[in-house]
Amino acid sequence: MGIVEETIKPAVEFVKLMKKRKVAIVHGHDNDSICSAAIIYKLLKVVHKIESKLLVSGLNSAVTEDVLENIKKIKPDYVIIVDISDVNVNTMTELRNISQVMIIDHHVPKGYVKITYVNPRVFDKEIYIPATYLCYRIYSEFLEPEEILWIAGIGTLSDMGLKYCNDLFENIKLENKELVGNNENIDELLFDNSLLGKLAKIFDSARVVNGVEGSVAALNTLIKTGNYQEILNGRSGAKNLLEWFVIAEKEFNRLVKDFEKKKKLIKKLVLYEVKSRYNMKSPLATYLSRKLTNEVLVIYQKSGKYIDVSFRRGKVCIVDLNQLAGSSVKNIPNSNGGGHIQAAGCRFPTRYSNNFLKNLKSA
Repeated sequence: MGIVEETIKPAVEFVKLMKKRKVAIVHGHDNDSICSAAIIYKLLKVVHKIESKLLVSGLNSAVTEDVLENIKKIKPDYVIIVDISDVNVNTMTELRNISQVMIIDHHVPKGYVKITYVNPRVFDKEIYIPATYLCYRIYSEFLEPEEILWIAGIGTLSDMGLKYCNDLFENIKLENKELVGNNENIDELLFDNSLLGKLAKIFDSARVVNGVEGSVAALNTLIKTGNYQEILNGRSGAKNLLEWFVIAEKEFNRLVKDFEKKKKLIKKLVLYEVKSRYNMKSPLATYLSRKLTNEVLVIYQKSGKYIDVSFRRGKVCIVDLNQLAGSSVKNIPNSNGGGHIQAAGCRFPTRYSNNFLKNLKSA
């Protein structure tokens, strides 16, 4: 049995044994998270006739107190958390007291107990498989996946998870070749050179332009849309998505030019502050990292009283960004940092900017 099969086996059993009807699906803000949530929602609706309650977390990386309070009000029989890496001990204890819990994730594994935990890095700490792909494989154990292939493709491509997910993209080529076009190779260049990449940008623009509310709108569109042509034609609530996409693309192009003028070099670190009314940090970091070789890209942007940071690696860089993100906020109060070896992030109060830079220089 391969790693993916071993990983999803508990999730398949979890879904098979579901008898009650109250389900809460907790998700984050990015495409991997909303696509995961959409696939699980559609699976449960068909297999068990369940209309799950969708709850977005205030933080993309953690289950926040407001979500916990909403779960307490709902009192679901099952809680399914997708693509969220941090559930603290107290929150997990309360969740287990309320319902049966399943986490579908792909970040650094946590030592959760008495829950169903679905994470391929339990079996191989170096493997990188987006949560969307795991949800696609779970869905495929119950139903033919044709109608959700495009959703699975958006989430997996957006998280740059192609290396271990080729079967998904081969299926997309067979069923919807126009999504990948004439690209011979299934690689990250699809993001800029395919219809699937355009769809990924369209959905991400909701978060970029409208933050958490935009992510919720994008997820609702995924759930009620039958196919991607409806999105491109502006139906099923996609008109707003297309308008946000135009705004995001214009701002993105402006910032790419600004980066070349204002980036700063510290050893092998390339630093750039995003100054924009929109949340452009993450898509900008992913794009710009492909222009680097052995450097680490550090993109940061102010968000209220905090600074949010994205770390990305150049093409041949081998720095562990999960460790770098964690060490960059060492001894900084009210901060957090971590993620993947290849891509990570952190958050800290603005007043500790000098501490952050000092930690970076000494890392």
